[in-house]
Amino acid sequence: CNTMRLRLFTGKHFIFVCLAIWSLALIYMSNQRFEAPAEDEKSFSWTLKDLRERINDLKLQSDKIVLFSDQLKPMYEELLRLRHSALSSQLPASSIGGQFATASRNGDSMAAPRLDWGHERLRRRVQDGIREVRFMLNGQLAKLRKELSEKRPSASEIDGRLEGLAESVNEIIRLVGVEGEALAEAGGAADWRRRRLSRLQTELVNRIVKLQNPQQCQSAKKLICNLNKGCGFGCQAHHVLYCMTLAYATGRTFVLDSVNWRYSRGGWTSVFEPLSKTCTERGSAGAKQWGSTGAEDAQLVEVPIIDAMAHKPPYLPQAIPADLYEELSGLHGNPFVWFAGVLLNYIMRPNAAFQRQLDDNAIRLGFAKPIVGVQVRRTDKIGSEAAFHDISEYMVWVEEFYKTYELRHGRPDKMRVLLATDDANLLNEAARRYPAYTFLSDTSSSRSASVRDRYSDGGLRGVISDVLLLSKTDYLVCTFSSQVCRLAYELMQVGRDDSSDRFHSLDDVYYFGGQLPLEVTARFAHKSRDSSELDLSPGDVIGLAGNHWDGYSLGQSRRLGRNGLFPAYKTELVVRKAEMRPGL
Repeated sequence: CNTMRLRLFTGKHFIFVCLAIWSLALIYMSNQRFEAPAEDEKSFSWTLKDLRERINDLKLQSDKIVLFSDQLKPMYEELLRLRHSALSSQLPASSIGGQFATASRNGDSMAAPRLDWGHERLRRRVQDGIREVRFMLNGQLAKLRKELSEKRPSASEIDGRLEGLAESVNEIIRLVGVEGEALAEAGGAADWRRRRLSRLQTELVNRIVKLQNPQQCQSAKKLICNLNKGCGFGCQAHHVLYCMTLAYATGRTFVLDSVNWRYSRGGWTSVFEPLSKTCTERGSAGAKQWGSTGAEDAQLVEVPIIDAMAHKPPYLPQAIPADLYEELSGLHGNPFVWFAGVLLNYIMRPNAAFQRQLDDNAIRLGFAKPIVGVQVRRTDKIGSEAAFHDISEYMVWVEEFYKTYELRHGRPDKMRVLLATDDANLLNEAARRYPAYTFLSDTSSSRSASVRDRYSDGGLRGVISDVLLLSKTDYLVCTFSSQVCRLAYELMQVGRDDSSDRFHSLDDVYYFGGQLPLEVTARFAHKSRDSSELDLSPGDVIGLAGNHWDGYSLGQSRRLGRNGLFPAYKTELVVRKAEMRPGL
């Protein structure tokens, strides 16, 4: 137990349990349409048989989820025991896995938060809420089974019962989620995590600044990267991030070649600060290609795009520096996203003139908190890289955010939505269909994001403004198939508490194009119910192909060597670590 991550301590796994239960509601709703009772007795009997099977299946899943929460309880209590022991005996932080600093007498800002009676009350409320979900589900399903055996309910009656059950689940989940969030902040825990993450960020940025400004630029080893990858800004920004990661991992100064950039003749520095104050030129030495003979010792190395890299080193995304692994994997729910966000925050520092324009734009739009960011990518992506999603699909999650927000903070003065889109007609449609919300949208950015005007100075400034504003929202709703969406999510992690769960993607899981295999590991056993599912044993590694957002993910079992579905709530993300040598 002494190696458990801080996420158990903060109660986030309790929220995860609740989100797993929420998947039941999605299952209800996805199966809620039934044909009206036919005159044919045989047809109706098959309808009832199918419905009973589904209800029994949901009952089984409910029991499994509650078992999962019961298994969490002793681990959580053991962590509390270790925590109290460490604080009372003033043991060094390393005695409990390095995740908690000893509370010092001089008020050290990095000291771990102390537990109090309010923390214990919140913990019990979360556990009580989970128990109530079980009672409610079992009770309502038993009533529905009884009705099915005693009478023939109509399709509309069945539909109404299932909708009512789904809303009851939603309501309990919101309440438990609110208590879980309070538990995660109890005793100053959120501020403590924020300070620790801020300290890690400062340390990482200091390393980058030193690496980017060598004492002898002329003789420094450099990594040369050409900006003109044949894709849009989000893709190009991730290309620069990939190059910066390689430079950091190999201890080289990163030189970005942005001459003749398709977005701006002025290159990268037309909108951003230079990546170095003292070393921006490649020099006159001949360059070796990455991976070629002698490249490791060459002064200049040119890198290909990530998709063309034949032999991928272990420090490619989504790996994090090994020396940051222990602390970062305890403080943050998705360590690589934080690492990427810090590097991007350095790479994408607006220059003074552009920063004034960004500030003026935020004031003009009326940007204020609370606010949900919604990014809707359409035009050229629909049918090729992503499916069409109606605005209602996004607004479901906006509404859920504000319902939860109101439970904890009261009703806000305005329910703001920052709408970033390349569809210039969407703002009027959204405002008409959802009059209770205040939509903020830069229509000039929408127009400049059209396929015709995208690769222009106006298009460049518009998309950057969208990304930076989206990253400052309280919650993000988008499609992770969009590079712009993923950029905003990465930047969202900087300068705040763990925000890895402050999003909802309508399609993909988070990924980095050209990444090393994305994997999860099983924490609990699972027996497949049919041939579409995978059996799980604790410790199994599964290559993740996608999340169905219904409680199940798709992947390949490394042990079994086959693809299938598996319950996402019984697994956790594998955090890759790699030795990186920034030369410090």
